[in-house]
Amino acid sequence: MSELKPAHIFVLAALAALLIVHAVLLSFTQDDAFISYRYVKNFIHGDGLVFNPGERVEGYTNFFFIILMAFFSGFGISYVTVSKVLGIASGAAIILISFMWLKNTFGGRKLKAVLFAVPVLLAANSAFTYWCISGLETVFFTALVFWGIYLASRKNMLCLPILAASTLTRPEGGLVFAFVLVYYLATRAYHWRTVLKTAIAFALLTAPQFAFRLYYYGDVLPNPFFAKTGWSAEYFLSGAAYVWLFLEQYGFYGLLFLAPLALIRFLNRQLRPALFVALAYSLYILIIGGDVLHGHRFFVPVMPLLYISFFAAIFSAMEKFMGAGENARNAIMIVLVLASAAATFFVPLNWIKTIRSVEIGLVDSMKLQADIIRRARTDRYTIALSTIGAFGYYSDAIVIDMLGLTDRTIARNPKPVWGIKSTWKERNYNISYVMEREPDLVLFSTGLKPSAPAEKALFLSSKFRRGYYPVFHIETYMWTIFKRKDDFDGPDRYFSDPKFINLYAEALNLNRDKKFDLAYEYARQATEAAPPDFYLSVVLMGETQLEKGNLDRGLELLNRAVEMSDGCALTAVEKLGRYHDMINDSTGAEYYYDLIRKNNRLD
Repeated sequence: MSELKPAHIFVLAALAALLIVHAVLLSFTQDDAFISYRYVKNFIHGDGLVFNPGERVEGYTNFFFIILMAFFSGFGISYVTVSKVLGIASGAAIILISFMWLKNTFGGRKLKAVLFAVPVLLAANSAFTYWCISGLETVFFTALVFWGIYLASRKNMLCLPILAASTLTRPEGGLVFAFVLVYYLATRAYHWRTVLKTAIAFALLTAPQFAFRLYYYGDVLPNPFFAKTGWSAEYFLSGAAYVWLFLEQYGFYGLLFLAPLALIRFLNRQLRPALFVALAYSLYILIIGGDVLHGHRFFVPVMPLLYISFFAAIFSAMEKFMGAGENARNAIMIVLVLASAAATFFVPLNWIKTIRSVEIGLVDSMKLQADIIRRARTDRYTIALSTIGAFGYYSDAIVIDMLGLTDRTIARNPKPVWGIKSTWKERNYNISYVMEREPDLVLFSTGLKPSAPAEKALFLSSKFRRGYYPVFHIETYMWTIFKRKDDFDGPDRYFSDPKFINLYAEALNLNRDKKFDLAYEYARQATEAAPPDFYLSVVLMGETQLEKGNLDRGLELLNRAVEMSDGCALTAVEKLGRYHDMINDSTGAEYYYDLIRKNNRLD
């Protein structure tokens, strides 16, 4: 800090304050953060570092971050608060490190606009500030990676413990360290023997956490590695779409990559490792298929590296070709930085607001449902779902993660079904295993509609179709949850063709958009393609007919669904009860209302 002038300190403090305000205005908590919170909660309550008490599965990939949250909670500080403070503080630290890196590169007595280029872009970047406040380890990991590469570029061996800490925070830190070693070897920065010794020292620093994982969980790698990874054309296409969206919204349509590459001969040698790691890491993002979460989370560790390479390369080229025109260079750089910051802030702003709103809605919905079920049940129940974060944290349930993040069997032995259509990237699941565990409840994050492949595949199971039925509840909105029938004990047979469930899900989308004719047609096709005990599409057909004013046909279909479900098609039962009430048939109405009172329960 002694190298910083008062003017430097003032501008950096202002930009750090802007970043903090930006993050606070986007304040929310990512659903996945609640997975870590549940691990911390169980740990400090004496149940161990587990998601479900008694089940030792490493369903997290942020060991060091979890340990920090648990450590500070010992002093009475909320671990939720710790996660957010660490994220924001890390963002401010990256601003300082980027300034120091550029200052050490360009030096000089005068205040150069390029020194503040990266801090300005980061403060204006809503994706960066979004993850600062999210509760996840993303920006903390980014700060360690950025600091580590800064030290590595200066051949400072302090980069070893910093990059080791990044690896303990996220496994990708080890990949970053590998990229640094490759760069050392490719540029002959060190003799291969020195590189080997560096690798051994790094391995020794990270070995204790590896030994803990092996001893405590019995695994070599974190469980999400098995649950999330896969190799197929779908993964590559997903990765390409993920990269392209980043280029559109934050990569200036590729210029953020292409400019420093084209001007690499002007780029200072101490900044070339940053560009190399950024390019290699971006290739890794492409290969693994991008991220399941919206908001460019996987590109956050790359952003500071790309920004510093981009502006440094351009400024270095201007120094070469513009000679002594320092004022002109500064003026051009100021315009470039402000224009880049404006594009970075405004182009994706509505998109960021939308995904934030959706995430807040998801977390609020899951918390509400956890609270409602807690009030309805006094036992320790088991629930299967695909979105385990907030629900798992706010409930005391035994959670079966249908995507396998916290379940070893699903992660190591997935049984995906060909032909299921979904926009979800998580395609590892094992429905036969879920049905063998006989969860008391099954919850979809989108209400009645199955959206995840794991949710859609459930309907191929006869045990699920016949042994579970959707209970509905109205408080602030309608939601549904599938409850297990206590008296069902039939064999589980699997329908081979998932076409019907794809059609049914699309019919629900069309019905939501009030396209009742199309919704009816898709539901009709789903019914024809489905096994004979699938009644939900028949319910939807009846509902669309009622919406169109075809009362007789609608009532006929609803009655058919009630018969098919042995009285468990509760939305149909409720509509039939209201109809008989309307025509003053108290006996008929009471029959249906009795079915509601009997079956529409969570306990």
